[in-house]
Amino acid sequence: MTLRCELNINGKSRRILLVAKEEETTDHVALRLAAAILFFDLEPALDVGAGDPLLADVGFVPDLMAPDGVGGIGVWVECGNVANNKLAKVARRIKEGRLVILKENEAGGRRLREVIKKEVRNGEFIEVLAWPKEEFSRWTAALRESSHVFGEASGHSLNLVLNESAFDVQLIAC
Repeated sequence: MTLRCELNINGKSRRILLVAKEEETTDHVALRLAAAILFFDLEPALDVGAGDPLLADVGFVPDLMAPDGVGGIGVWVECGNVANNKLAKVARRIKEGRLVILKENEAGGRRLREVIKKEVRNGEFIEVLAWPKEEFSRWTAALRESSHVFGEASGHSLNLVLNESAFDVQLIAC
């Protein structure tokens, strides 16, 4: 799946291209789009490669990343399922930035939070944000190969129109 999106968020405009990797599902791409909107004001990199200098000491690649402006990682975002090993290592290596995971629904977010509590040292610093289940289903259904999104994103809130579908979503902190 490839999404060409024109984003008009918080009074600024940007065109983005999200190309699904071979193993990525539609839900994963939909979460990546939501992350791009949620962190829109930070101008995140949507297609980060292993050669990025910010990732030299990390050993993993995020779904989305925003620099902190002083040579470090400000926000590292994972979407959907994430290996526990990856979470543990990234959490240790990102000292000052935020590590955020977006999940498709609250139940999945709560399960992940329990795993993090048991298996990731300092896991309380990892943010797990989940969509209300019905809203995420509507979000993925509204996606088109060429999409337009306009509205506002702030904190954990998305007040948007995706194509012709309106969304007023408060992501759930798990």
